[in-house]
This record gives sequence, structure tokens and C-alpha cells, in this order.
Amino acid sequence: MAGTEHMPTAVSTGSPIPEPGPPGVHGICFSCDSIKDMDIAEETATRLGSTATWYSVGVLATDQELALRCAEFCRRHGLHALFHPLDLDVCGTDPLDDRLLRLLGERAGELDSPWLNIDLAMWVREGETLLESLVPMPLVDEAVDWAVDRIKHAQDVIGRPLTIENAPYPFVVGDRDILTLMTRIAERADCLMTIDVGHLYGLRVQRGLPPVLPSDDDIAWDRVVEAHMSGTFVRRFEGGVRLVDDKHDWPVSDEVWELADALLPRAPRLRSVMAEAEGMTADELTDSVRRFARRADHWWSAS
Repeated sequence: MAGTEHMPTAVSTGSPIPEPGPPGVHGICFSCDSIKDMDIAEETATRLGSTATWYSVGVLATDQELALRCAEFCRRHGLHALFHPLDLDVCGTDPLDDRLLRLLGERAGELDSPWLNIDLAMWVREGETLLESLVPMPLVDEAVDWAVDRIKHAQDVIGRPLTIENAPYPFVVGDRDILTLMTRIAERADCLMTIDVGHLYGLRVQRGLPPVLPSDDDIAWDRVVEAHMSGTFVRRFEGGVRLVDDKHDWPVSDEVWELADALLPRAPRLRSVMAEAEGMTADELTDSVRRFARRADHWWSAS
């Protein structure tokens, strides 16, 4: 595991962005339910050997025992941990809790995670963690100021960078492009970015847009350090309405692979591409990670 001396630090807007994560480390990440599926994670990591480089850990700020267990799992299998907190709420309306932020910093230190990944969504409402019912950030200009201030404060207290991810959109409020809003937030808050390719594909399909837009040329690709992909399920309703669901226990569709091939090579500092796999068996997860690894050369080409 890399030491914290290699941790990317926040820099002033307009300054060169430091190389994120452990030097020279990039590769495929996988995820399991950290509470229910660690036996599947163990079996998969053993089968994969060096095929996977990263492991995504989703834990609550207060669950030190689980964080330490996941850290030990990563050490035994030669994996680098990426921390995806389940109660960091950068887009919600509850005031940020500095005690919780300090605990998240402690969990990140125990995991030696170079950054914390968080969806741009409301994760907490009146103290209740929403988890599977998170509310995505409205696609409006006003959301930028709100998210920027909260991300800056969170990074200051936690002491590690955040990487902001485009959330799933079961419904859409607003008409701005999510990647454009993310770029504005990331540049002003001086944070990193994660592109969830399946979420992006689903959102653009729901809005009747092509998967790749001309505005994608102007995204802050040099801030993108993670990419996520999983299966998708398209629901069709009367009137031509389509809703694309994120399905972590389904294989990635051809359309999502194609969007990844079009976008990920634009990210020169991409370090981790995650095969999201909660709900898969060890056989399915092993096959999924190997499939990702076979396609990775094209994605790393920019760097």
C-alpha cells in the first residue's frame, strides 16, 4: 500500500493538478457489499491475482471495525483501497457535521485511500442516511454554488481530496449537462472527478440526447481520476419515455462500453476504472473484472 506522502493535495484553481494516488498505479477496481459479500471479495481477489489493482470500500464514518477489516483485506491481496463513504452529503440541505467529517478523515487514513469518492446527490435528510434512495443534484446553475462551498469545507476538515461523481438520475430536474456542471464545481472547489459511464449513458438517453456531446470536449478531463461502469436496464413507458436503471449485478451493455471507449481516453490522469458488482457471484465478478482488464489499454492511452 502506498503511504500518505503520495496523497494528492488540494491546489489553488489554475495551478497544475498533482498526479493523483500512488505513483505509477493505475488499473481495474472492483466492489462488493462491504458488510454482506466479503467472502465473495476474498474468493474473487484470490482468483484475480494481479488483474485487479484497486478495491472500493463503502462504509459509514462511524464503522471503524469494518474499515480496518477492509484495509487488512486489501493489504493481504496487494490491493489499493478507494474509499466511497456512505454518509458524506455534499449536495444535501442538512448542515455539514464536522465531527462526521473528521471521522471520515480517520477512515480514509486507515484505508490509505488517496481520495474520497462521493456522488453529487443528497445522501442524508434530517439525519437519516438515504443510501439506496439518494436524491441526485438538480441540473441547474444554482447547484454549483451550493456544492462548491460544501465540498471546500469537507476537504478542509477531512484533509484529503474529494472526487465528485455523477449520480444516477431516476428523475431529472433542470436542463444543464451534468459533466459541464461537474467541471464548474471541480474547478472552483479544486477537487477531483469520477465519471460513472453507466449513469451518464442513462441520463442522456432519458433526455433524448446522444451519448457523446460536443460539450464533452470542454470537460476538465485532467481532473478525472476514477471511472465506474455497471449494467443498465432500460424501462420504456407510454409516450416514448425511457428510464435507465443502474444494475450492478448485470453485465455492462455494448452501448456503455462504446461510451467508455469514446470518453475515457480523454482523461490523462485516470487511475482507476471500477467494475461495480454488488450482487454478483464470485464467478460473475471474476469474469467481469477480467473483461474490464482486456479493454483497459485503450482507456489508459491518453496517459
